[in-house]
Amino acid sequence: MKNQFRVLAALLITVLVFVGFACQPQSSEEPSVSETAHSDSDENYAETVPLIYHMSFIQRYSTKLYLAGMEENWGLADIYAHELEELSEVISEGNMMDDGIDISNLMSTMFPPQLEQVGEAIDNQDLSQFRQNYENMIQTCNQCHQAADYGLVKITIPEGNPFNQDFSAPAE
Repeated sequence: MKNQFRVLAALLITVLVFVGFACQPQSSEEPSVSETAHSDSDENYAETVPLIYHMSFIQRYSTKLYLAGMEENWGLADIYAHELEELSEVISEGNMMDDGIDISNLMSTMFPPQLEQVGEAIDNQDLSQFRQNYENMIQTCNQCHQAADYGLVKITIPEGNPFNQDFSAPAE
């Protein structure tokens, strides 16, 4: 009798887990920053969404930007550069502090100029310029991490594609 009860309980839990997953909204696309960014009415946004959440998207979109740029898919690279710009604005305007360090100020002074340089390379469709400006952007990210006492976080240039996404330019 105990075994039957355990089997039934395990079956019930399994069904509930599957029902829970089935009820989750499904999307094959990543939400854009504009979909996940805060609304003006949410005054506690910086307190409710941790900085690491935004930084993880910056890392994700930076990698995708690099992969698209290296494939000379300039339209796709521009999309990811735009997402990075939106994220940097969210952080810059979010009055985000961490252990007394003004992360918003660091972000607003260090990241946008580098991203603008990458954007110029995208506009010029210049792979060599893109590669150099992207490397400079990553160096600046690491300098910012040092300034924010997060020097243990060292960002590198991607060496492969970790995404199930094709970054190649469309055939013309």
